[in-house]
Amino acid sequence: MIGVLRLFLKNAIIIYVFKLYFGECSMSLIFKIFTKKFALGWLILFAVLFLAYPSYLAYSVKEGEKSKSYSMIKYLEQTNETVYLNVGIQVVETKSNNTSIPWTKIGIPLTEKKAIIILNYQAKLGVKKPVKIKKINENRYSVTIPKYDVIGIELDQKAPYQLYDSSGDLLSLATEDIDTGKLVTNRLSTKKQEMYLAKYKGQMNDSAKSYYKTLFQGINKNAKLEFNFE
Repeated sequence: MIGVLRLFLKNAIIIYVFKLYFGECSMSLIFKIFTKKFALGWLILFAVLFLAYPSYLAYSVKEGEKSKSYSMIKYLEQTNETVYLNVGIQVVETKSNNTSIPWTKIGIPLTEKKAIIILNYQAKLGVKKPVKIKKINENRYSVTIPKYDVIGIELDQKAPYQLYDSSGDLLSLATEDIDTGKLVTNRLSTKKQEMYLAKYKGQMNDSAKSYYKTLFQGINKNAKLEFNFE
């Protein structure tokens, strides 16, 4: 663009100089020569401006984008949580929507929208209530482990979430979009993780026994523990 402007100014100066030295008569021939160059220059200038404007507009919009976030602490709560088992989980969630015939549940063909997401996360399983320890005699203790709970969820740091597919059929324009955020939240809810409590109860029992045996033997090498699981 700068080169085109320079060419325009250069030609204008040359014409002005020729006009001063050669007069109006000689200028007609010279003007004809440079007219084509001027027309070409203007054409190139407009073409460059036309092509560059969308990029400039997109850049300006991008530069003008701003984001803000606000956070508020709602409460503080002391806990006695202990994690006995981390379960690495990968799950594929699929959801589809379609447009139905009014007042019916009959779907209209070719109106389906579908989303497939892949989640990678870690479910932390353990106890939220304090463990009860009762001394039986000098070297014997009773350890009661409360009911297991889902302590929390930790997303994978490298690939926590992937939108594997988001597509729609030919007539799906009017179909409601799939709320992938809601889909992820539902999958990561505590209720969805409770199935792992029963599935891995044996592993959590072993982890709890190992944890408290190591803890007590650090104090008393002759300590014997009796475990009770609620």
